[in-house]
Amino acid sequence: MCWKKLFFKSNIFLLVFVPLFFLSEYLFLLTAHEKKVSGIKNFQGGNFTLKSTEGPFSLKDLRGSVVLLFFGYTSCPNVCPISLVTISNVFSQMSPDELKRTKALFISLDPEKDNLEILKQYTDYFHPNIVGLTDDIKTLTKVAKQYGVKYKKTLVPDSALGYVISHSDDIFVVGPDGNPQKTFPHDTNTVPLLAQIKRLLVVN
Repeated sequence: MCWKKLFFKSNIFLLVFVPLFFLSEYLFLLTAHEKKVSGIKNFQGGNFTLKSTEGPFSLKDLRGSVVLLFFGYTSCPNVCPISLVTISNVFSQMSPDELKRTKALFISLDPEKDNLEILKQYTDYFHPNIVGLTDDIKTLTKVAKQYGVKYKKTLVPDSALGYVISHSDDIFVVGPDGNPQKTFPHDTNTVPLLAQIKRLLVVN
């Protein structure tokens, strides 16, 4: 009888406290990530060349198209998935002709983990028009600075990942001429973002 009680109590412990442990770790990472690093309001923008699964990829290759830019990393717990879902929802409301002239670039700030294969699997999950880009940390930092994006990697030794990256979370809209036109919050309503893209497509 004692063994049965002990077995029962141990199961209760596993059912209650183990999920709480993982939930607390997730909430810790979530809180750490949501301490957003403020970006620079005035930024230069401009061309850049990074690595993709298809080889070197330059922003200038997309002249004539509207480009959405977002900086993040694939292990991001909430901001990055929300951003890419927002972009995916916008793309789902566009015609095939409009999609041919629109692209999104997801630039990873975590080159140590986010190799090109991981990035492709991640972006393809959201929409085929989203391309994952990466490079060495020096090059990525330079591109981030061009667009006023700040980020900070913080070690979290007790977590599964071991670190968290806080980063600016705006979606950049780059016009067909290659110049930044506007930024939107990562969780923006799709209506104004879609309207901005369509406006740029019509003008050009």
